[in-house]
Amino acid sequence: MILDDLLTRLLMPVARLAIGRGLGVRDLSDPLKRAFLAVAEQQEGARQTDSRLALVTGLQRRDVVRLRDARPAERLPSAPARLLTDWPEGAATLPRIGPAPSFEALARATSQDIHPRTLLDLLVAAGSVAAEGDDVRLVRRAYVPGGGSPEQLEYLAANLHDHGTAAVSNVLSGAEFFDRAAHYTGFHADQVEDLRALFERRQMEVLREIAQAASAMEGGGPLRARFGGYAYWEDTE
Repeated sequence: MILDDLLTRLLMPVARLAIGRGLGVRDLSDPLKRAFLAVAEQQEGARQTDSRLALVTGLQRRDVVRLRDARPAERLPSAPARLLTDWPEGAATLPRIGPAPSFEALARATSQDIHPRTLLDLLVAAGSVAAEGDDVRLVRRAYVPGGGSPEQLEYLAANLHDHGTAAVSNVLSGAEFFDRAAHYTGFHADQVEDLRALFERRQMEVLREIAQAASAMEGGGPLRARFGGYAYWEDTE
């Protein structure tokens, strides 16, 4: 019963997202099967037979075959997010057009498939940059696309996947992924707002420091990393 309650609570955000997008239980059948298959392949090895994976996951063999033949393409960070990561350190503004350093040059180096004007419009709409005459001013090094957009949903999936995987790994294998939270009760709305502002300000300072250190390192290694934090509150009445 403890595990049943745990799984129910873990799946509640998924159910909320699904219902909010007009989906029901039947629509989650394949994604759930695909998740079981992906984990089984990680643990058992991707070269395991279909029959072995069916045994491990409890899926029917025909579902294993079908899902293994329909692999989703690997997703890269969005072009707007990559552009903000590559924005020259210490440059508050960039010329809108022209050779590097300019927003146009940075946009073309980020993606050959998206026009610089389109990237600019996306970043302005997200509040990440501001177009000021012939210049583009950096407002924040974060790209938060509009509510419910495909990019926002993709970020949600990637972020929750990594956070959840770190937390579960800590529980199952004693891994040492950092996963800490401060939790209290009995606050009023204005008090939570004060704490939220403090948390977000300090969190962004840490993330900017991480971004600067990461940008200064040489790449080429096999590992990817994600560092983040979260805050949540609700009415307990």
